[in-house]
Amino acid sequence: MATVRSFDAGPARVHLLDDGVFVTDAGNLFGGSKKARIKGAMRPILVETGENLVLLDAGFGPELPEILVGRYELKRTENLMDHLKEAGYAAGDVTHVVLSHLDADHVGWALEPPSFPDATVYVQRAALEEARKMPEGDGRREAVPAVEKGVEEGWCELLEGDGEIVPGVRVEVRSGHSEGHQVVWIGAGDDLALYTADLAPARIWLNPDLIAGVDTDPEAARRNRIEVLTEAENKNAPVILYHEPGGPVVRVKGSENGFEAVAIED
Repeated sequence: MATVRSFDAGPARVHLLDDGVFVTDAGNLFGGSKKARIKGAMRPILVETGENLVLLDAGFGPELPEILVGRYELKRTENLMDHLKEAGYAAGDVTHVVLSHLDADHVGWALEPPSFPDATVYVQRAALEEARKMPEGDGRREAVPAVEKGVEEGWCELLEGDGEIVPGVRVEVRSGHSEGHQVVWIGAGDDLALYTADLAPARIWLNPDLIAGVDTDPEAARRNRIEVLTEAENKNAPVILYHEPGGPVVRVKGSENGFEAVAIED
């Protein structure tokens, strides 16, 4: 099966980028003391729509954050900036960056330090408020100073709920993994694609009953996952799975375990 690297959604052109693969103990995601090792990709999305170039999430950044050293291993020979260049763009071409939430593996290139000099970064205010309440050393808490600095300097904008970033890119708040977690609908009319971020980050999470130990509101995560994936199934919309190491672009259909992935080949 070939991995889909780019496709159209209405007037938008969607490119899958890459910021490497992380390896960690299962317990870091599911809680408890599970010793199995698991891996996850980081696949930021680049959306061309009109004169806008929108990046959805931003990987770990130039290196593994210090707070995760010893818990996570980062493997990559090329990073997000390399893949952006391969897609034909430079960092200065990006006009908007949408951060689904403030976990370290989604914000790195956007915040630490900001790598897109002409882009506005969008964060839900609820995500920032939750991050402020996290304990010292938590990844979301570590992102707070950079977001606050961005707001003060004018390159970061706080959102309050659902809305259109630019034509063809619409955010929708679907909490559960975090407060203010936003998914993104790409395209227009009936020709849409769905970026689920960490609401359903990989194929295993198409089972709504599978709850991560890092979800702040498991019941909301389950409910929102069912609602969003049901809508994607009804719209026959491609679903982009940020952490899926295999084929990350799928369609979904209902199954006895919630939903299953239907492969889309390039």
